Amino acid sequence: MFQIPMVGADICGFNGNTTQALCNRWVQLGAFYPFSRNHNTDDGIDQDPVSMGEMVVKSAKKALTARYRLHPYLYTLFYLAHETGSTVARPLFFEFFTDAKTLAIDEQFMWGSWLLVNPVLKEQDVEVSAYLPKGIWYDFDLDSGKKYVSSGETVKLPAPLDTIPVLVRGGGILPLQKPELTTTLQ
Repeated sequence: MFQIPMVGADICGFNGNTTQALCNRWVQLGAFYPFSRNHNTDDGIDQDPVSMGEMVVKSAKKALTARYRLHPYLYTLFYLAHETGSTVARPLFFEFFTDAKTLAIDEQFMWGSWLLVNPVLKEQDVEVSAYLPKGIWYDFDLDSGKKYVSSGETVKLPAPLDTIPVLVRGGGILPLQKPELTTTLQ
């Protein structure tokens, strides 16, 4: 398998115009692209979070704060990709290669071995169907206290308009940091 570890689509799309609802969800997903940037053509509508409205601003702050909390983990994944050729973002079957159900999944992905990203891909959806491979999974939003014990099944995850469901795989350690306005303040 070949992968370029520093990859990511233009958040909210490049050509054409997006809707506020789609940009809201795309900004959440884009925070979990290895390369995360909001960018579009010069003849499209403005689509930075502020121009898209308060919900997009709220979602962007929440998702990007999670990304910044995860910087030590993300930078470790980039280092490992550089040194070993491993991946940063990866399909579920990379981690769960004996689980045939993971082979066709293309709407969820892992960050390394320990973080499962479950984006909302349809306007106005407030839950997402996510396949959880066998194991224990925790909501990355530690305040929720939600734990999932899976034998390898699909579950419905709540996804309020300002939230992308992200789960932590049990058994791993995620290095985190306090998010700041710039990485130089760390």
